[in-house]
Amino acid sequence: MMRAPFTASSLRFLRSRAALAVGLSVLVVLVPVLFAAGYLMHQWLSASAALEQGEPRLARLMGLRDAAQQVREAREAAESALLMAAYSSEMPADRAGTDLQQRLRTAADSIGVAISGSQVIDGKTENGFEQVVVAMSFEASHEQLQQLLQMLAQQTPTVYVDSLALSAARRHANSGRLLVQARFCVLRQAS
Repeated sequence: MMRAPFTASSLRFLRSRAALAVGLSVLVVLVPVLFAAGYLMHQWLSASAALEQGEPRLARLMGLRDAAQQVREAREAAESALLMAAYSSEMPADRAGTDLQQRLRTAADSIGVAISGSQVIDGKTENGFEQVVVAMSFEASHEQLQQLLQMLAQQTPTVYVDSLALSAARRHANSGRLLVQARFCVLRQAS
């Protein structure tokens, strides 16, 4: 008797082996694809989180870029205002003192006040500014003193009155003349 080449049980066995082979083949192809998809999803989620964290910084930087012209203009205005109030740090302190002395003498001469003495003295440095001080003595009437102080108030860089001591002039006791001991100062940006 010859056996039939394929019986029902052998066919089932062959089918189950074929199904197992197909399943394993699909699994061998599907596992790397799933791993790659998982890796890409993880990278995408990480990149999204990084972008969310960076968005406020990026918006701030974009705002700064857009405001750059306004910031430049504000800086130039501040530097201009600073030059109106103080000498630049590029000007040496002794030269600033000499310039202040000349400005004081020119103002006094223009209203007929004779200066009897002036001297540049050391000032203090504070908050990024150095004081350049000139001690000066002169004789003037009330009107001349008022005119001098008004003229100095209009100069740039600004001239400040550090101290002012007034006394009646002895030789002209009844004439209303004053003997003035004053300390004037200007600011200079500290280097």
